[in-house]
Amino acid sequence: MPSKTKHLAENALMLGIALVLLFLSTYTVLGMFVTFLIPLPFILLAVNRTVPNMVWATLAFTVLGWIITGPLEATLAFYSAAWGSVMGIVYAKKKAALPAIVAGAGVSFLGVVSYLGFLSFGMNVDFNAVLQEVSKIRPPMMPKEQFDQLIALGKMVLPTSLVLFSFLSSAINHGLASLFGRRLHRPIPSLKPIREWSFPRSLLYYYFIAMISLLLFAESMQGTFWEIALMNLKVMLDVIFVLQGLSFCLFAAFLYGWKRLTPVLVVCLFIFPPLSTILSLVGIFDLGIRLREKLETRVKRG
Repeated sequence: MPSKTKHLAENALMLGIALVLLFLSTYTVLGMFVTFLIPLPFILLAVNRTVPNMVWATLAFTVLGWIITGPLEATLAFYSAAWGSVMGIVYAKKKAALPAIVAGAGVSFLGVVSYLGFLSFGMNVDFNAVLQEVSKIRPPMMPKEQFDQLIALGKMVLPTSLVLFSFLSSAINHGLASLFGRRLHRPIPSLKPIREWSFPRSLLYYYFIAMISLLLFAESMQGTFWEIALMNLKVMLDVIFVLQGLSFCLFAAFLYGWKRLTPVLVVCLFIFPPLSTILSLVGIFDLGIRLREKLETRVKRG
């Protein structure tokens, strides 16, 4: 089969798969779960396509999505195609996983913000009314004051929540692309094992500045921009330190040669709150006093 004809056939196949996923995400109960899969065909397509090819594929998918599902879902189609295309192009150019995940998270964040803006200004969706409806489903065992505080905190850390959601969804797409890429002979660059992850020590300074500021100036900053900024910074750093702590635990398990079941138990036991606080503290100690270096030296000495 001529190369050009083969490329056209692959384009048609991937667009068809993406359209099926878009249809399922719009008209079936699978909804949100299938939405995560829509960028996948574009990732696998973009790893051996040029930027102009992917621009045309994205526009074609958006137009077809508009015809099949309507204008609202067409925005989802556009941002999903752009998300997958950017990740695939970065994979091909950088030959590394992390830059592609970061780029995909950036596109995902912009897409979610644009989608919320479209709902608010284009479709006249009142998010305050939505939150009021959410407040009506308060669990009976939770006091109203505590539930209201939880809703207020959720509104305050919404920016960080969107960023974390973007990185998580981009990482999920990376994992799925790696899985399917191997089967389709389109290898996707791999991330380092989690046990080798380590974040800059300078994050500790930002964390302690945020904590001290919140403790000393909580009342004076209440309801101001600085309270929102510091709370979002703290939540973001908490998540980073949890990952650092998880990395240390998996590093220790690998260093001692423990069986594979042990890392799985560590993840299952400590990844959920409130036990995740323990992982966060471990991560802080790991960065602060170079815990893993001390452990590695101790193990080598026997």
